[in-house]
Amino acid sequence: MDQVKYPTIEGAIIKVVGIFDYNKNFQTQLVSSLGYTHIPAIEFENAQFYRDKYYKEFNEVMLTQTAENAVQAYEKKTDDKISFKKGDKVIGAKVTQLEVKLFEYNIGIFALTVQPDSLNFSDVSDLTYFLRSFSSQLEVENVALHTWISKHALGGKSLRSTKENQVESDDYSGSKFKIYSAYSVKESETKNYNRSELLFELGTGSKLGSVSANNYDTPSSEYFDEIMHNQVSAFNSSTALALLDSYTVIGHDLFYANGELHRNNFSSYNNVYFSIYLFNLYIKYNVFRFNSKFKDDPVKYKSRFEDFINEYNYSHISFDFLPNMIYSKMRAALGIEHEIKFFEKRLNSLAANIQEEQEKRQAALLGIISIISSISAIEPILETTEQVREYTGFDNNLFYVLLALSSVVVAIPILSYLFPHYAKKIWKTLNSYFTHD
Repeated sequence: MDQVKYPTIEGAIIKVVGIFDYNKNFQTQLVSSLGYTHIPAIEFENAQFYRDKYYKEFNEVMLTQTAENAVQAYEKKTDDKISFKKGDKVIGAKVTQLEVKLFEYNIGIFALTVQPDSLNFSDVSDLTYFLRSFSSQLEVENVALHTWISKHALGGKSLRSTKENQVESDDYSGSKFKIYSAYSVKESETKNYNRSELLFELGTGSKLGSVSANNYDTPSSEYFDEIMHNQVSAFNSSTALALLDSYTVIGHDLFYANGELHRNNFSSYNNVYFSIYLFNLYIKYNVFRFNSKFKDDPVKYKSRFEDFINEYNYSHISFDFLPNMIYSKMRAALGIEHEIKFFEKRLNSLAANIQEEQEKRQAALLGIISIISSISAIEPILETTEQVREYTGFDNNLFYVLLALSSVVVAIPILSYLFPHYAKKIWKTLNSYFTHD
């Protein structure tokens, strides 16, 4: 079989994305001491394009940033060099821009825009493989990638927990950074090239050519189909793949063709679609965090979850089909609906438990009231019981023993009906005791 010839990359957008916790002091430092510039809300007169294409809620939170709960966006241009060692080979790149997005609930998302030294898929694949891992070692400074980002992008704010410093975001973000990438390529002269296979390999961090190689690294057809289920394939010219830790797009003349940059297309992938990705990451992180912390204080996180879902859980974000398709596929890949349904199931269970506890308290209260009200009726009952004994002629001790046994026989079905939960537990215990061998 002829060797695969991959298409020429004419332009690439590669962003390394991660989540962190912040406070107001950090937000102030971004501009005052870390060199970031705050990106102001788009003026009303210049925001008509976004109003025409995107629903008001999403538009005002992520794009025009005019809502009260709008993300606060900051950016900084850089020319920092980074590199990784693969055997004897150095995989290098330049970080051209740092972005910080500050959301509600003190959750921030950072993004490093990375420009590879070599724009071919072999080197790009190696680079993105290193950029995924928190612990990838940088060649020059000899530090882990998460440490480098903490120092150069976040003013020393740690991304990993230590014995001395607990970082909450580290508990819910995993050990991988997210990779958002888009490649504008020339596909006219490619040989034995399959776009879907390349998407799979880039998106999952697999070796190039592993899908078609038929060796140890080759995924099964079932796994390949499962991964590719979240493709965004609206036109023949491009295909995207949404996964848990990445979003990858490959397209012929996607935003660069014949040596020229198509600014509108570039802006769509670099800003708008990237904003959709960040929004979904924010939702995923929050719902997963609520699920994890729910047991600590169910009532508290029930309230926070409901407020969050009412504010951010949109079914659609755009008047156009493509942004909605991208939004939907990203949500599916991140498992957002599953997290929400799981949390709602726990809320329903909590509601049932609360109701059961209330019913128990009410039953106990009624029981106490009944006992108090029945005290005054004890004397007439005793007189009537004694008259019955005298009438039947039974011996005093025998009569009251029979009366007590009869009362127990009558009480058992009544108590079982009133307290079915306890009756089942007692019956289960007795049954287990007598059948135990």
